[in-house]
Amino acid sequence: MKIALVLGGGGARGFAHIGVLKSLAQRGIEPVAIAGCSMGGLIGALFAAGMDHNQILDMVQTTKPWKLLDISRMGSLIGGKGMAHQMEKYLPKTFEELNLPLAVTAVDLQAGKLVVFNEGPLHPALRGTSSIPGIISPERYGERYLIDGGLLNNLPVDVIHSLSNSPVVAVDVAPEAHRNIPLDDSLLTRSKKVIKGESRPLVFELFMKAFDIPQVMLTQTRLALNPPDLLIRPKLPLDLKIEDMTRYEEAMDAGYEAAEIALQGFQSN
Repeated sequence: MKIALVLGGGGARGFAHIGVLKSLAQRGIEPVAIAGCSMGGLIGALFAAGMDHNQILDMVQTTKPWKLLDISRMGSLIGGKGMAHQMEKYLPKTFEELNLPLAVTAVDLQAGKLVVFNEGPLHPALRGTSSIPGIISPERYGERYLIDGGLLNNLPVDVIHSLSNSPVVAVDVAPEAHRNIPLDDSLLTRSKKVIKGESRPLVFELFMKAFDIPQVMLTQTRLALNPPDLLIRPKLPLDLKIEDMTRYEEAMDAGYEAAEIALQGFQSN
């Protein structure tokens, strides 16, 4: 069975996509085109370049998170050079060199418009689609400065139709909008949790929640207009944050379990 695959953004939550790819492979379901955003775009690119789920997992396991970090000069915590070095190891330079058609979404920061990339230079498009505002530097692409596509189209089901007429399977891993923020904790309690790694700094938590709320609403609206043939939403823990890169196995297992349940009914139709 051939499908068109849509992989949504969600930072470390996007490692669930590896589990979905594993389930698809075991069931003999073949993605023939991929559209993605942020982490979904990155994993989609690796798959489109010819890597299977085992090879992608091996890359995740052997890549040290600190190798992705470098100092930013554009108002963000992290620059893009670390990501660029890793992409050079595993990915071709252009979309045209991939084995499968791929499209990724990003946002033109200055124009405030959605941009879709499916041809030309691959690496800057991937860095742009995953550039979370304030955290990862905007990516220079020609005359544009790109930021995370999740701001306007985190699960680009509408985009995949330009690449394939196959049945569409979409995987949504975005953080839930209803998760609670501990606003009533004292400053001392919050500080202890941050030091222990149990919580984010409150200002960061508020920023991310403000990012998540409109993202979820936009995704719901877009899905109502362009529903996929199958929507997979892995049951990821509410406390699995986009920066929790060491929890990839947990996310991957959740993706695999959700795909197994959803695909069983999908294949029987």
